[in-house]
Amino acid sequence: MSKFVSLEEAMSHIGDGACVVSGGFGSLGSPEELYSGLAERYEREGHPKNITFVCGIVPGDKTDSLEPYKGFNLGANKLRAEGLIGRLWVGNLTDAHALAYMVDEDKIPCYMPPMGVMCNLIRCAAARRPGLLTKVGLHTFADPRNEGCAFNPSARKMGKVVELINVDGEEYLLYKAPPSNVCFIRATFADEDGNLSMSHEGYIGTELEAAVAAHNGGGIVIAQVESVVPRNSLRTRDIRIHNKLVDYIVVAKDPMNSRQCYATTKYRPELSGEQKLAGGATKVLPMSIRKVIARRAAMELRPGIIINLGSGMPSGIGSVAVEEGVSDGVTCSVESGPMGGQVQEGLSFPGVANAECMFSQTDTIDMYDGGMLDMCFLGGAEIDESGNVNVSYFGGRCIGAGGYIDISQNTKKVYLMGSFTVNNKEKGLVADIEITGSGLNIKSDGDVKFVKKVQQVTFSADYAREIGQEVMYITERAVFRLVKGGLELVEIAPGVDLEKDVLGKMDFRPIVSPDLKLMDARLFNEAVMGIRDEILQRGAD
Repeated sequence: MSKFVSLEEAMSHIGDGACVVSGGFGSLGSPEELYSGLAERYEREGHPKNITFVCGIVPGDKTDSLEPYKGFNLGANKLRAEGLIGRLWVGNLTDAHALAYMVDEDKIPCYMPPMGVMCNLIRCAAARRPGLLTKVGLHTFADPRNEGCAFNPSARKMGKVVELINVDGEEYLLYKAPPSNVCFIRATFADEDGNLSMSHEGYIGTELEAAVAAHNGGGIVIAQVESVVPRNSLRTRDIRIHNKLVDYIVVAKDPMNSRQCYATTKYRPELSGEQKLAGGATKVLPMSIRKVIARRAAMELRPGIIINLGSGMPSGIGSVAVEEGVSDGVTCSVESGPMGGQVQEGLSFPGVANAECMFSQTDTIDMYDGGMLDMCFLGGAEIDESGNVNVSYFGGRCIGAGGYIDISQNTKKVYLMGSFTVNNKEKGLVADIEITGSGLNIKSDGDVKFVKKVQQVTFSADYAREIGQEVMYITERAVFRLVKGGLELVEIAPGVDLEKDVLGKMDFRPIVSPDLKLMDARLFNEAVMGIRDEILQRGAD
């Protein structure tokens, strides 16, 4: 039997109730044609129905729409037909808004463990282990004393996927491994024997673990490839998945379905690590609130450290570090696997240009869990008086944590970044802030972000205190640190009024440091700050 089949034949082997474990990470590695084929077969036949869909960061293009379900045409958004998916077991739905809407409306039961936990659960399934024992997720929404990863009522009715376990007097979480009998993979090349290479991909995901899980469970492995190359033409080191683990291979008909990420139209060798290209990898940020926040965070850098930058606001630190000449001594690691180089933004994230090396996603998470990171810089969308942070659930909108919990709970120093208020157009609360060159002039302001209690705990302040982490919250007008009694205000921007612009825009009153300082005036000036010598003199600590 030939491994090389039509898309229609490959999809015909998937039965009702199958558990489909998929590769892909947001904009990277999405098996586009396999998703299309599955959706088209369901539309024609009404089968397969009620599948379980398992993935770490669900592929999608972040497309949003004023009308739910319209405009979603990439990634797992294609699987939105009611009845096709009967259960989701994923780490994040930020990029797959169509599925997120269905979870919001309780049309699909959904469990969302932390992304790194998801990677290791797929590895557990491959090894036929019952689950993963870890501290990741304690005291967050993943903890069974809270939501236990269940993101909607129908999931809570289906039962628990995580248990609290005591080992030698210490608390752990035991996450149950999902079943697996179908695997979707996107590879770059297949040789004539069916060996798979990911040589043009921008990351090394969970494709191997997913393939082994399906194979060892008696299931099938379906791969989408860009093209077929002659037998023995692939270097041994470039073969990621052996042909004995692959059942069916579909050659993509549309070249756009094989692009490295949704932001690219042609192959970029600097994203796969095939070549390192000079210049153009990082652009200077224009002066903005985002740059002020990124600059303040960059002042915390030290030479010789390993850091992680989250998407969105934190990714601007890379640009500031290059502009200030402090990037050489700092190594950035991304949870998708690349280490060193320049983290990309938008639909190129989590790609990295000119990476120094590239680990697998699962191996990277294991290194994070062991404490490899010295610092992490993550978003802070909603913060409460205890210091808890929510980035995973807002007003009925299910997003998930991605790698946020894996990273934040295992890093020595945690920096949580975001604007001080949030724009709320419905209430007419939109921030208009002038950067004066030496401070801020707040003309109008947004809605409260610092609330009494967050809607969901993605970052647990109590757990951070328990394990002795250093935590700082950085905004454009105020800087806080986590202390025993909650949040302590330690800096405010020049030009702002403490009572009106800071304390008056919070739902609780923080501890105000007796040594309250003004933020460095250089943060608000167009000129380069000149912090290189200061950072080098401090050294790593």
